[in-house]
Amino acid sequence: MPKHLSENYKQLNENYKELNKKYTSMNENQEEMKNDIPVIKNTLEGFNSRLEEAKDKISELEDKIESLDFLFLLKTIEDFYKSEDGENLEILCPVQDQACVAKFEDGVWYRAKVIGLPGHREVEVKYVDFGNTAKITLKEMRKIKDEFLSPPEKAIKCKLAYIEPCKGTLQWSKKAKEKFEEKTQDKFMTCSVIRILEDNVLLVELFDSLGAPGMTPISINDQLIKEGLASYEVGYTIKDNSKKHTEVWDPSPEEIISNEVNNLNSVTAKSLPNENLQSLYNKELPVHICNVISPEKIYVQWLLTENLINSLEEKMVAAYENSQWEPIKWENDMHCAVKLPDNNQWRRGQIIRMVTDTLVEVLLYDVGVELVVNINCLRELQENLKTMGRLCLECSLVDIRPTGGSDKWTATACDCLSLYLTGAVATIILQENNTTWPLPVKIFCRNEKGERVDVSKYLIKKGLALRERRIDKLDSSHSLSEKSLEIPLKQEDSMVTKCIKINSDPDKKAADIINEHRVSAFKENILEARTPGCYKPPVIPNMKVFEAVVSCIGDDGTVFVVPKLSEFELIKMMNEIQNNLKCLGLLEPYFWKKGEACAVRGSDTMWYRGKVIEVVGGTIRVQYLDHGLTEKIPQCHLYPILLYPDTPQFCIPCQLYHTIPVGSVWQPDAIELLQELLSKREVEIHIMELPENPWGKLSVHLYFDGMSLSYFMAHHKYCTFEHSEEVLKEKPTDYSKKYEDERWEIRFEELLLSETETPILPPYLPSSLPPPEELYAVQVKHVVSPNEVYICLDSVENCNLCNQHSDTDDSGVSWESESESLNEALRRFNTNVETFPPLTDFRTEMPCLAEYDDGLWYRAKIVSIKEFNPLAILVQFVDYGSTEKLTINRLRQIPLHLMQYPARAIKVLLAGFKPPLKDSGKTRIPYCPKWSMEALWAMIDCLQGKQLYASSMTRAPEQIVTLYEDEQYPVHMSLVEMGLAERDE
Repeated sequence: MPKHLSENYKQLNENYKELNKKYTSMNENQEEMKNDIPVIKNTLEGFNSRLEEAKDKISELEDKIESLDFLFLLKTIEDFYKSEDGENLEILCPVQDQACVAKFEDGVWYRAKVIGLPGHREVEVKYVDFGNTAKITLKEMRKIKDEFLSPPEKAIKCKLAYIEPCKGTLQWSKKAKEKFEEKTQDKFMTCSVIRILEDNVLLVELFDSLGAPGMTPISINDQLIKEGLASYEVGYTIKDNSKKHTEVWDPSPEEIISNEVNNLNSVTAKSLPNENLQSLYNKELPVHICNVISPEKIYVQWLLTENLINSLEEKMVAAYENSQWEPIKWENDMHCAVKLPDNNQWRRGQIIRMVTDTLVEVLLYDVGVELVVNINCLRELQENLKTMGRLCLECSLVDIRPTGGSDKWTATACDCLSLYLTGAVATIILQENNTTWPLPVKIFCRNEKGERVDVSKYLIKKGLALRERRIDKLDSSHSLSEKSLEIPLKQEDSMVTKCIKINSDPDKKAADIINEHRVSAFKENILEARTPGCYKPPVIPNMKVFEAVVSCIGDDGTVFVVPKLSEFELIKMMNEIQNNLKCLGLLEPYFWKKGEACAVRGSDTMWYRGKVIEVVGGTIRVQYLDHGLTEKIPQCHLYPILLYPDTPQFCIPCQLYHTIPVGSVWQPDAIELLQELLSKREVEIHIMELPENPWGKLSVHLYFDGMSLSYFMAHHKYCTFEHSEEVLKEKPTDYSKKYEDERWEIRFEELLLSETETPILPPYLPSSLPPPEELYAVQVKHVVSPNEVYICLDSVENCNLCNQHSDTDDSGVSWESESESLNEALRRFNTNVETFPPLTDFRTEMPCLAEYDDGLWYRAKIVSIKEFNPLAILVQFVDYGSTEKLTINRLRQIPLHLMQYPARAIKVLLAGFKPPLKDSGKTRIPYCPKWSMEALWAMIDCLQGKQLYASSMTRAPEQIVTLYEDEQYPVHMSLVEMGLAERDE
């Protein structure tokens, strides 16, 4: 072996031996490290334990420091406002919500804010660090320094969860308040926060922390229930006492959620079983609005499912956080776990449709959100996660419909509702006992003023929706009756121009789902739009003479009539069309053709059978097939369907026999005369000549009230006769005398009969108020404006007043006995009011009996005549002060016996306030523009249903009084505090 190779070999051998030693040493060290792992683990656990203890001690120390800081703040405030500097910070004119420092009854100064301005130099304040309120004088409050404003308020407003005042009461009883104060005042309590309500109010459950060690803490909420001082809220499920400590301290979602929510629809269900929501029908149910698409598609969650949702999220994260994507062939309706790209959360979902090979649209059915995601964000949903029912309910507002005559909600309405509701805590009331999907509900929530608002009425008030009366659904299927929609099975391909797209996808949009079963009925009963001739021509009565109603006068002078024998069938068909055509969805782009049949949504929002007459740009000229009217309307008001193809056209086009208009065409002024003369009028038709074409015009002689229309038009020189020997002015051979009896014979004798003549009666006796500066009980019966109302002396209070002063008023009639006598007399007269003669004299101030909206008759007087055709009279109900416009059939002569009682309602002006100077931007009262509508509604809220007291100021020329709410507090101060009125000394 060469020498240099031998040396290299020796060197490599030595290196190998060195490496072998190092490897052996590493193995030994590795074994030693394995033995040290348990020691290191125990050391780390001990360190973590000590770290937790340290954190607890730090937290306790921070609490103590915070308490010390608070005590120091209180001491600093007390010392400062006892000094001379504090005396120089007096407040001369406090305003609502003003921060200040106020003296408490213990003589110490505390931070506060103004919450009320009762007047008389008094201010109601709330001590922000303790929560209690008090009324103090201006001398007991001071301006607050900026340095005392920076620490946050210490008092947190809370509300006890799950409970409410005992059933039948709206307010907490005095006993309940005293018992709660006894259990909690100046005691250390454990507080379990259930949820944060509006205005940062905490919904809590309180527990007594001073129980014996190892014992379950006592819930104050439950104690109030057990002692009969409170009741559980509607929809709350009573917890099992044996598991109570588990539910409070280590909540199990399955135990927290109510039975109703636990039994909700399964993952694969499309609707809710009736038995799950039967018990909740027509009850107020608290919910959280999680997503709003439109008024027909609102997703809500029960408030009680909050913990269950959090638990489900934790399970989803544990199951899928470290999961890897695997290729799966996704299909519609498959359930999946969805990773939200934005916040790295996992949700349960269901595939709606495959957008592309890599994009899918999914519904997150626990929160009601639809979104498009990449398939990389999907995982197969584990079986154990499918067992829990859907945690989100799909709802639809009832009793409203879109504006503009369309079935589609505008983007403005959807955006407004979404902005108003999304994320809000609200109350829903199920509106149907036989549950449909989406759930038909009414939704109530609180506005910025804390007032309870009906969301449907809110949309109507904003002009984004119209009110719609609920129509009872048909018992069997929501389709048109088989008899009236019987359609032949044979369909000629040449006649079909367009197919109606019926969406049978089980996961279609909410507006389609709710009407799926209705639309399916149309598949068999409604043919698509077809070419001219698809409807049957009108049936001409098989008689020489028949009675009819003129439905329309065409632009060319054609008279369209509906035979009286067919009126009932027409009304029946129209009602069925209205009940069933609500289910039509949005129409895809469609090209209309002349003569094509369609359904027409008229300007009155009703559906009619129609036919296209002309296509003009974006509008269509259509004819209402059963009424003859021709109108130009937007394309969006048409739908290409054929309704009742076997039912002939109801209206018959007619032309006057041997009658030639001047100029060979009927002139516009002649058309106007015909429309004014004949529209909706009953006429008599004499058939003279049948049309050659079944769709052509029927040649007739037309008589209205026994007069020939041809003779009438010729007399006014609008037409001539082709045959001069035709004597059109003669009465028809079968003419009866009924026309003369009904129309021409005028008898004046009946007007002079004694029972027809209305006797001239004196005006009602006025009621008088007690003398000035005397306080008496009243009720407000009618509000004209914030400072003009009608009051009525309260009978009970006034009876006591009479006992103190005199037994009768100036008329010698006791108020208490008078009240009973008048009520009894009105009840008696209401039982046989039909026997009283009608009112025939309508002079101003004429006393009478008038029928109110409730169907009962009350004393009234004539104010004025409002309309002459038909005659309408403005009357005032003298015992209430309200006015109403009534037709003469709702007025009767008043019996003389009822005139002996004074009119109860007394018109008064309210003293002490006036309209504000800077209030012009708000909506004004039309008949009293110096006041705003907001001030009017606020005054009605202050007066409605309350026991009030009044004190007369002056009696002439107008009666002026001051109204008090509690014998001391003027009612108008509420308007002054809200800035809707100003004080008027």
